[in-house]
Amino acid sequence: MILILTGTPGVGKSTVAKHLAKKINAEVLDLEKIAKKEKIVKGYDRKARSYVINETKLTKAIKKYVTKDENYIIPNHIAQFISPKIVDICVVLRYDPKKLASRLKRRGYHKSKINENVEAEILDTCLIEALQNKQKVHEIDTTGKKVKEIVNEILDIINKKKKPKYGKVKWLPKYENLLK
Repeated sequence: MILILTGTPGVGKSTVAKHLAKKINAEVLDLEKIAKKEKIVKGYDRKARSYVINETKLTKAIKKYVTKDENYIIPNHIAQFISPKIVDICVVLRYDPKKLASRLKRRGYHKSKINENVEAEILDTCLIEALQNKQKVHEIDTTGKKVKEIVNEILDIINKKKKPKYGKVKWLPKYENLLK
């Protein structure tokens, strides 16, 4: 099984992946390391302070690191661009934009990067990209939840106790003034 965890930077993907991996005996794949190793990094965007990955070569690169008999979790804000043909479940983690801004500030993010990520969260960017890429999408609002609760929700998704659900998290009406 390949499960991708996507969402704006700071929503909890890496933390959740680490805990979930223990529960389902899965390997967590580092998309950035794979992209560098497979030479699918197109460059570095100084303004965005992030690597630019060739999304068309992403699936081919991932296929080299997975087997059918194992479980994998891929936590990354661009994981939704992996072909849905090899992805079993896509979970989009969401987080309250004001709290996200505080979290990213504590992590030392530059103000422009904080604003960019908060805007992406308000505008549902990762969710929309996952839907456009025809992923099997589940959306979880992680705001105020403990990691164990989020992991349990994902376990329910894996065990088919929860049907695909998205579109319930709506930050725009609450925070549209932040975009002005």
